[in-house]
Formats: sequence, structure tokens, C-alpha cells
Amino acid sequence: MRLYEIYRDIYLEPSKQAVELALRYGYLPYMVQRYLEMLGLDEALELLEAFEKPVKPVVRVNTLLIEPDELRERLESLGFQLEEIPWAPGSFWVVKTPRSPTIGSTHEYLKGYYYVHRDASSLIPVLLLLHNYEGDVLDACAAPGGKATFMAQILKERGKGIVYANDYVLYRLKTLMGHLLRMKLDNVVVAWSNALNLPGKLGRRFKRILLDAPCSGEGRISVDPRRKTRTSILDLAMLAKREILLLDRLIDLLDENGVLAYSTCSIAPEENEYVLSRILNSRSDIEIIEPELKLFNYSPWLIHYRSMEFPRDLEKCIRVWPHRHGLFGFTTCLIRRIKS
Repeated sequence: MRLYEIYRDIYLEPSKQAVELALRYGYLPYMVQRYLEMLGLDEALELLEAFEKPVKPVVRVNTLLIEPDELRERLESLGFQLEEIPWAPGSFWVVKTPRSPTIGSTHEYLKGYYYVHRDASSLIPVLLLLHNYEGDVLDACAAPGGKATFMAQILKERGKGIVYANDYVLYRLKTLMGHLLRMKLDNVVVAWSNALNLPGKLGRRFKRILLDAPCSGEGRISVDPRRKTRTSILDLAMLAKREILLLDRLIDLLDENGVLAYSTCSIAPEENEYVLSRILNSRSDIEIIEPELKLFNYSPWLIHYRSMEFPRDLEKCIRVWPHRHGLFGFTTCLIRRIKS
């Protein structure tokens, strides 16, 4: 798999309309061209407008230490207004905040009673991957810890399972360890390694793996507008190559019938549908599975994009759009290892 092949596959020339919209909203033109081709003009404009709006942060209650109703009462007494997330029990959108304190500096936060997520989308892969599951989990790119702490909390409540939380960026690992200590989670093994090297270091396989792949973060533009111009097409090709390598390597760590959740906070088909199609074409020991749990009415992955045709099974994967779902742009796909 050569970089130039990926670049050739994903390259696109922006139209005059895409250039005009890119200038108006401050994007790289190829990104807007992609939105036009995926969604059409009217819905592409809805997406661009949605990225200009703020998202609601999320409080995820550490139910090992406090009940959700008690925490809600405490936070609302401080001036916060919370709204329960119907598909994620024990989690709340923060819809109103006081001048002081901030949601990340309350006494309750410091005591480990909750974790603050920038958005609710990061709860999705954990809920789907651990549905009706007890046992060990590998979180291959775990820092800063939102998903790792959530999985550790769920497994500790169920009485069985350790989270192996790995990351390669030391300052992010320090943040992860701080959350583990703050939230009093003692069923986590922290590892410092390039995830590509994990098959040669761990010496075991897993029934559940989460790969929240390092990506362009294009779905997070609403909280980081720099992502409108940060990733060139060449950068995107390099990211896709790394994502293909990571996913391929981590599938090797799956037990037979084990499940891996591949997630990105990107709406780019190049980092999702393209990556999975390359993996499916190169391996005979995996299949895409539909989640047993239906959280809400999310969108499927694409099976047609420009001149590319993707496997129909990708419609089983989950795509969240800011303009349709009011969340970050986010994707999740469940992959099961089978006999080759």
C-alpha cells in the first residue's frame, strides 16, 4: 500500500461552487466539494451552518461513587442546568452554566463523581462495544481517557474485566492517569506504546478492542475551527494510510468471534469507508456486523462516493452528522473476526 496510490484514489478537484462556499465559510475547497458530493447543495449548506453552532458538553456520572439523581441535584444547586441523554443512562447534556464554577472545576468533579465530554458522540462506541459483555478490553489509542474511563466504570459495575489503555503521547497519558486516580478506577492497566507495535508486545488477544483512530478530527470543527484548513489532501492520504495500518494490525489482536469498534471523529469517507473497504479487500477473516443495540436514528455509512463503490455491508456502520443529529461528526463500525 503506497501513499501515492491512496492520494490518487482520494484526490478531487473542487468546483467553482465549492471554492465560493469555501471562501464564505473559511474551508479548504476540497472539503466543501466533498460535502456537495455526499449531501447535495441544500444539505451541505445545513452541515456548514451546523459547524458554526456550539455543541453541548456532557456530564457522564461515575455511578461507582454517586447516583445520577444526587449528582444532578448537586450541580443544579450550583446553577447548572442538565438534560438527561435518553440513549445514555447516567449522562446529561449541560444546557446552561453559571458564571462560576466551570463544569470542570466543581468540588464534585475533583472528587471524581463525573467525567466531562466535549460531546455525547464519544459515548456511542463504548455502549455498542460493551453491550452484554463482561471481560477484558483493549483501548488502543486511549488518551485522554473519556472512553477508557467509561469502559472501566461499566466493567467494574459488572464485576469482571480489565481495560488495557494504551497511548503513545506521554502528556495525554498523564491526563488519562489523572482521570483514573480522580475517579478511583483501579481496573485499568496503562501502556505506553505505538499502537502499531502492540501485537508484538502484549502477548495475548482480546474479545473486545476499541480503536478510536487518530484522525483529521473533521467532525469537531464546531469546537476547533482550525480543522477547516488544517488537513490538506496529502495530509488526508497520510492519515488514511496510518488508519489502514493501525486497523489491520489491531485486528490481529482479536480472538476468533472477537469484536473491534473502529471509530473516528471525522466525517471524511477517506478515513472511514475507504479505510474499511481496503481492509475488507485484503482480509478474509473479518466481517462487518450490525450493532445489537439501537441508540437513536443515526445514518449509515456510504456505499457510493464519487467513482468509488464500497461494500454494501458498510451500511451496517454508524455515521453521525452535526446537522442531522446535533452532535459532532462521528463514525463507528463494528468488525468481527471469523475463521478465514
